[in-house]
Amino acid sequence: MARSAVSSAQVTAQIGRLGLRGAPVCLHASLRSFPALAEGPATVVDGLLDAGSTVMVATMANQAFDIPAPPGDRPARNGVDYARHDRSTAQRPWPGQSDHFDATRTEVDPWLGATSAYVAALPDRQRCRFPPGSFSALGPLAEDLIGAEGASDTFGPLRELADRSGWVLLAGVGLIRMTLLHLAETEAGRRPFVRWARRPDGQPIRNLSGGCSMGFERLAGVLAPIERRARVGSSLWRAFPARETVELAADAIRRDPSITRCADPGCPECPDAVAGGPIDR
Repeated sequence: MARSAVSSAQVTAQIGRLGLRGAPVCLHASLRSFPALAEGPATVVDGLLDAGSTVMVATMANQAFDIPAPPGDRPARNGVDYARHDRSTAQRPWPGQSDHFDATRTEVDPWLGATSAYVAALPDRQRCRFPPGSFSALGPLAEDLIGAEGASDTFGPLRELADRSGWVLLAGVGLIRMTLLHLAETEAGRRPFVRWARRPDGQPIRNLSGGCSMGFERLAGVLAPIERRARVGSSLWRAFPARETVELAADAIRRDPSITRCADPGCPECPDAVAGGPIDR
């Protein structure tokens, strides 16, 4: 092990300094933000668990289990260009057409990173049971957090995190990775986007998801008063209390819906999100 490698003991100590010891934590981490980790992603996860925290991570698996929008179920204002969608469907098979999700699966979307993939593959983790397996958790409150999910409440685990005085920890990543801000969008009155997967019997099932998050850094000033910062090795850690984060962000979105809009004028999701989200025809 290199001398500069961060250990799980260092992680545990920093969690204590941040005031997160014993609290449930939704972790978003970039391993590249560290010079080295003694045991890879286990270093950060074990360090949190050793501090008495429950660790929850995002484990969406849309790329593995998405199916095309069924012809009879196509909400308007859903962040989808259905004509373009149909052209892509004709050109390539969608992964979920030959497979279906259940809570024993270990796939995660690659952009979520090594920490999410590590937790999703652990045999003792709890994972959301509805597609696309949005969250997985380890630790004393794992069942409580994951059990708060519902077929129409994708963000139930995040709501439970807030109700239990939990935190979001951004380890080397920015606000664009904070899934809790999608809960803030729904609290502000936006409806989640509709996507689809297959049930075990082959029938399509809706899954509800957040949309574009590339504009979320514009909420940094709103959240600055409640943010705590620390460094673990070279990794900048930003900790946010979940309940206060949702309240402040939701209020900001109500006052200025465009605050979450990204810089891409061609983004298919941001205009529909700003307008309030999907409408069933």
